[in-house]
Amino acid sequence: MTNQHTTNKFEPFGSFYDEPLDTQKHNLNQWEFSASSKKLDTLFLFPCEIYIECPAGLALLLIAASPDMTDLKTVPLRHNLKLAPNTAFNLIPLTSSLTWRILIAKNCCKEQQPADFTKPLPTPYTYQPVSVPFHLRRIVDCWFTKQSKACHIAQPAHKSYELIYVYEGSLDITLSSGKNTLQPHDLIIYRSDKAEMSVQDGCSYLTVVFEVNHRRSLHVLDHTFHCTSEMQQILWKLLIESEEHSYYTHTLMICYLQEVLLLIMQFYETMNHKTLLTDSKSAQNDLLSEILAYMNKRITEPLTIEDICHEFFISRSSLQALFKTHLNTSPKNYLLNIKLQKSKELIRENQYTISEIAYRLGFSSIHYFSRLFKKYFNTTPSDYARKAAENQNRQNKL
Repeated sequence: MTNQHTTNKFEPFGSFYDEPLDTQKHNLNQWEFSASSKKLDTLFLFPCEIYIECPAGLALLLIAASPDMTDLKTVPLRHNLKLAPNTAFNLIPLTSSLTWRILIAKNCCKEQQPADFTKPLPTPYTYQPVSVPFHLRRIVDCWFTKQSKACHIAQPAHKSYELIYVYEGSLDITLSSGKNTLQPHDLIIYRSDKAEMSVQDGCSYLTVVFEVNHRRSLHVLDHTFHCTSEMQQILWKLLIESEEHSYYTHTLMICYLQEVLLLIMQFYETMNHKTLLTDSKSAQNDLLSEILAYMNKRITEPLTIEDICHEFFISRSSLQALFKTHLNTSPKNYLLNIKLQKSKELIRENQYTISEIAYRLGFSSIHYFSRLFKKYFNTTPSDYARKAAENQNRQNKL
């Protein structure tokens, strides 16, 4: 996530200042907070002007730009802030821990506490930092080959990934998925497969064997890609760096290869999004079945839509299109529904308290869970638990 720190966009909400305020001189009360969670389900809302200071840690200011608190904006907190009255806000820690404080006029808060000035968000906000869908763990081997005459090569199967990129000439590679012909600037990635290669006279190509930290196989396997000029330049730098022996050689090689893989996945995902809208129903159903199984398997974890996108190398727009087409709902609503249905099952089992059930299903607070439960089932979790217990007692007496 990239935030633009522009003063004029923040002006409707307040202003910045540098030096910390003297609470006695300005007749201010001070409340100090510690925060570590990047998921917020409430905002502060004060009827008077307040000041925010962060003596330790980095943070984002989350502001509601609409009265219903559905339009949320973030502002990097690099200075002390003065907020206008009736500005709904909270702070998101960017470091492992954050210490911050609110300064407020004594005649405003009187005997009230910070909790008296909080309002629940309609939907909890979770900050998603910049991340990558996978991490390249290591490059096992990297070499350049130039064949002076045509030859046939049988490569044994292994557990690592293998990338082949052709510079000049052509070669055929036969995998269990079929035969692929690579022309100049074509590339293929495969894994755990015995490969039969027929290399033509004068063919030169790059081979990279690598491993990644990811539970699932990369989705771009066994496809031939024609590299853009950008990819060609990066692969050339990878080859040049492989012949160097500086302290940073291996790190640079991993960076170059990771960049190539991400560009390929970006292209593949763009084409896959079009396929989701036009291709056969069976391919869409297979992907959807995998995603639904994954969501059900991790129902007791604080799973996010971003986690699902990373797991299946799919963008938010493609995921939304898939769910809308087949289930007529959004991924977020589907995930929320199965969690709430699971909560009813756990309540009937009577092994956990309501708070424990909310925690086990990844809800940010018991209050948010209870509010959603009431909205979906028109009863509170406590009332549902009481009625379930009464029904069980009646059955036991029969």
